[in-house]
Amino acid sequence: MQNSYISSRTISIVSSILLIGSSWVLPAPAAETLKSYYAHDVKQDSHGVIAPWNDGCNGPLDERLRIAVEVMKRYPWVDRPKAVVAAPDFVYNSHWSIKSDGTILIPPTNDWMCGDLSQRAWSIVKGMTDYYAYSGDPVAFTYIPITADYILEFAQTPKDAPWPSFPIATPTRGKAYGKCDPNARNQLDLCAIVGTEFLRAYRLTGDKRYLDAARHWGDVFAEKCRFDPSIPPWSRYVDPSVVGWSDELTGSITLILAFLDDLISLGHTGKDDAIVRARDTGRKYISEVLLPKWLKNDTWGRNYWDWDNPVICGIVSMCGDYIMANPQAFPTWKTDLRNVLTLIINRNGTDPNSHGDMYHGAWAFPESCTCCGTSLSYNQYTAAPTLLRYAHLAHDPRIFEIGRRMIIMACYDADEKGVVKDGLFGKTVATGEWSNLAHPWPLCQIMEAIKWTPQTLSPRSENHIIRTTSVVQSVVYAKGRIEYKLFDAPNETITVLRLSFKPDSISADEQDLTCLSELDKVGYLKKPLDAGDYLVTIRHDGKPHVVITGPDPQTQVDDRDLEKSGNWQQMGRDDAWNKSLSISSLVGAAQSINFTGNQVRVIGSVDTQGGRAEVYLDGEKQLTLIDCWSPLARDQQVLYSHSGLPNKKHELKIVVCGTGNPRSEGTNVYIDAIQYSDRTAECDFGAGGGPREPQRMIFGYPKNRDYIDSKGQAWRPATEWVIRSGYGRDTVKRAWWTDRRSIHIGSTKDEELYRYGAHGREFWINLTVAPGKYRVTLHFASTPSHTFLERNSKGRPIDRTVDVEINDKPIINKMNITKEAGGTFRALKKTIENVAPANGAIEIRLKGCDDQGAALQALEVVPMK
Repeated sequence: MQNSYISSRTISIVSSILLIGSSWVLPAPAAETLKSYYAHDVKQDSHGVIAPWNDGCNGPLDERLRIAVEVMKRYPWVDRPKAVVAAPDFVYNSHWSIKSDGTILIPPTNDWMCGDLSQRAWSIVKGMTDYYAYSGDPVAFTYIPITADYILEFAQTPKDAPWPSFPIATPTRGKAYGKCDPNARNQLDLCAIVGTEFLRAYRLTGDKRYLDAARHWGDVFAEKCRFDPSIPPWSRYVDPSVVGWSDELTGSITLILAFLDDLISLGHTGKDDAIVRARDTGRKYISEVLLPKWLKNDTWGRNYWDWDNPVICGIVSMCGDYIMANPQAFPTWKTDLRNVLTLIINRNGTDPNSHGDMYHGAWAFPESCTCCGTSLSYNQYTAAPTLLRYAHLAHDPRIFEIGRRMIIMACYDADEKGVVKDGLFGKTVATGEWSNLAHPWPLCQIMEAIKWTPQTLSPRSENHIIRTTSVVQSVVYAKGRIEYKLFDAPNETITVLRLSFKPDSISADEQDLTCLSELDKVGYLKKPLDAGDYLVTIRHDGKPHVVITGPDPQTQVDDRDLEKSGNWQQMGRDDAWNKSLSISSLVGAAQSINFTGNQVRVIGSVDTQGGRAEVYLDGEKQLTLIDCWSPLARDQQVLYSHSGLPNKKHELKIVVCGTGNPRSEGTNVYIDAIQYSDRTAECDFGAGGGPREPQRMIFGYPKNRDYIDSKGQAWRPATEWVIRSGYGRDTVKRAWWTDRRSIHIGSTKDEELYRYGAHGREFWINLTVAPGKYRVTLHFASTPSHTFLERNSKGRPIDRTVDVEINDKPIINKMNITKEAGGTFRALKKTIENVAPANGAIEIRLKGCDDQGAALQALEVVPMK
């Protein structure tokens, strides 16, 4: 480890190892840990697994959301003449810095820092759309139209360009804060992301300009599609001459397909169904060309705009999201994605300087084998939500636990002031310069993670829309009444909510819905959770407007009952709480309340006259702003929220600034009500979880389908292991035997287990498991090649001599595989019993005792009764 950050190992008092034939009984285990990760000292659950750093019953994900949103709300704006239109600075570029007290600074920038425009748009539009549904905070209607309008007006190619009126998704040329130069490295998969987010913005706002632009872009994609099955349907760039590297587009073709699917779902299929044909061509290429070569390094690379990126990287998660959204087109998606999504662990732990590994049971690794050092939280945010989605759809507890731990550890990256330390050892690596990686991207990905973990990682004793198959255009979270409206409600429209109460009634388009035992028709399911919470799943085909009522335990105080100072006027408003609210534009005018609870929300209105206010909690000024400006009036919206508070007496105070953002026509602050609750719940976010079923894997196994042994047991390719083959090195080429080394293997009925293998001077396997005792069986075989490199000076096959440790305890000492097996091409099994996990994992480490290195063919871990 680096400098003073020395890895510690949990050492237990052990007895000696008892050798019985070829079976050992393992004493208490040990596993690698650090004292802190990113920005926080570590907290662990009773099993030694990573646990949330915060103590609130809102949990780590909600806490990280609040920090991200508060940073974005206080982000500096830029206006004319520096910028073409007034907007938060993050709309134009990712260049930022933040002081330890939370002050945000915008350094002098250049066009290069504007180059992640498409990725920022993705974070802003997708993240804020989901956040609005989840929170009722109307800030989405500030940032999303500004971002989309900037692209629409200043980031498209000319009408007469080869790709006409097309998004400039990666503008690395042009006037910073101004019009983008189309002669840039415009990458097509990222152009498709812009299209997808325009359609999302259309669904949220109803602005048809976004739909019209996206339709045209889809038509261009269809026109440019190649139908030769031997090559990708599209190249990587609009104009490949602007870069000096490969123009091949690989797995991120799925991003284009997702955009085309989105258009098709809105009824736009192109001339003579050209968009459908292009989509189908892309799906066929994924199925028939890319998935069969899932082990090839760049099959899932070449996505990031600022480098060649010919290696597997975080984009594999987005590829997986598309495949999971279309299982009918990819019938073997479960095994395909299980392999591909976990392969990134092996691929990206190769650089010794990155320290990619498992820590307190959580996998952490950089975005690729060539980037970006110890910046390990970024790829956790990228990978974890897709793993959780896969686990939900495939009912896979192992993948769920990998994702759960990963996203909890990722949330260690930000402190209360909004400073993000993405370096494993408490330093900033990428987030110190790139604001998108610091807050908008985590916001986007945390919202995605919450969708698939409503029972485990969503807040307790609160009310939230967790997931919906459409887009929420409006939502009101009032006491005892939740009302929302979707953009549309086609067949099998589903909305999932976590509520702090048992619903009394649920209606859709004023029709009462029935509580069902199975959601095979319009109606709803309700599942009781801890502390009086309910998980509610509603099916409301053809009925976008839903109202839920029930005995909400929170308190809601009308603005009339708040303590006021300064000039406030009462204004009637039909859609406000009790049909009126307070309004003031006077600097220093204030409203306050004393309450007892662990969560609080300010309810108010927004419109084109809206202004800003500051928030004080227990006398401390909060690092955020209330902004009542919005291009469209909305009532009973959540202007400020803070959960996870100590459950005690608090004072909340709102103070009018007398200013508005540069787009506002006024400075009005509208206060309608205050909500709070003192109901507590146990802060259990999945402790003690993990797979309890057997795990069997073959090292070097190249097939994307499991091997079924003579007992009918399934063996998967081994991917959750680390070998430090070096910066940028291809672990599959260097450390996997993917070609059969022999057809005949003696002493076994299952020869296929021993025909491949992993090899290297030292490597280790980290298996995610539930608490308990396990039987670990290692499968070896001496399978020398006939090549000169694998023979000694006398022309004889090389014997490999290995040491094996499990959870830091020596198990096998200088074992000659050939001699122990009784010769070459013979199976050898070594079984270790009563293995208990350390920090939620079993680490098996193999070391070569000579220059030949270690090798392993297969491994199985089986729970003991």
